[in-house]
Amino acid sequence: MLAAVVKKPGELVIEEIERPKPGPRQFIIKTLAASICNATDNHILEGIFDGSHDRYPQVLGHEICGEVVELGSEVTDVALGERIAMYTPYGAFQEYVPVDRDGYGFARVPDNVDSETASICEMFDGAFRSTIACAGIQEGEKVLIVGAGPMGLTAAAAAVAKGAEVCIMDLYENRLEKALEMGVSHIYNRSRMSAQEIVEAIKSDVGEIDLACMCIALDRSEEEDAFYVPVEVLRENGRMTSLNVEVKLEYHNHKMNPFHLNRKNIQYRHMLERDGTIGDFQKGYDMVSQGKIPMQKLITHRITLDQLPWALDMCHNHLDECIKFIVYPRSGK
Repeated sequence: MLAAVVKKPGELVIEEIERPKPGPRQFIIKTLAASICNATDNHILEGIFDGSHDRYPQVLGHEICGEVVELGSEVTDVALGERIAMYTPYGAFQEYVPVDRDGYGFARVPDNVDSETASICEMFDGAFRSTIACAGIQEGEKVLIVGAGPMGLTAAAAAVAKGAEVCIMDLYENRLEKALEMGVSHIYNRSRMSAQEIVEAIKSDVGEIDLACMCIALDRSEEEDAFYVPVEVLRENGRMTSLNVEVKLEYHNHKMNPFHLNRKNIQYRHMLERDGTIGDFQKGYDMVSQGKIPMQKLITHRITLDQLPWALDMCHNHLDECIKFIVYPRSGK
């Protein structure tokens, strides 16, 4: 079968590899659609990811929707032909992928959610479970999302679905415009406004913020002041959540001063144990099925594996031209 393999940092090869066979507590899915994780997939390719994908060689990608085509001898609660979507540690950019029945967890895709949309819904793992679900949002609360990349847009749409008034800041106008399509009420362009101007604008537009969600992989502002805005606009005893971004860079968010959080007694929250929140992952898919979160709006490009190097470069260096890439393992669908 065809796969995109990172042989070592900086070396991506599209090649034939052996099709996996299921162990007793595994099953195999045929890839229907996968999608690029703009930050993590590039971090893996560059060799700067610090975590579970810190190994080589490996099949790239982890956002996937697939059809169950083979069951291990001990798997009894998954049906052949069923569509599932998930994070996979085995690599998404290949034709067939093994799934550990007792592993990370997966969502069963509702019938009215297409496979492309289902693959990008993998972002609910971080953008819903670790930023929105754990925050306990109440209807009418005011939420600031820092970063309007795919994860930030997903978090913003989930917060809107929870009944929050949402504002968002980013450096790129195309992503801020997309945020408006996802239901966000106020947008702030950090490339055109100073951090202090954004603080003043947020206070004027919505007042103090109840929850701030840090949805950035790297602080790309020249001043590296991404944490300044949320801390300044959060109310006393406000809440902050963030994505878990694992990057091997000495300067990664090095200007974050924890005393700013202490000054307002800001409560920092993160995803609970994964076994206890896998239900939230499924809830994300159910909200898409119910029309509450328009995830399909994030898709800007569709490619096959031979176009992957170009697409990864787009996601890394041309953020003003793309949001989300769908990847198919062979030519055609």
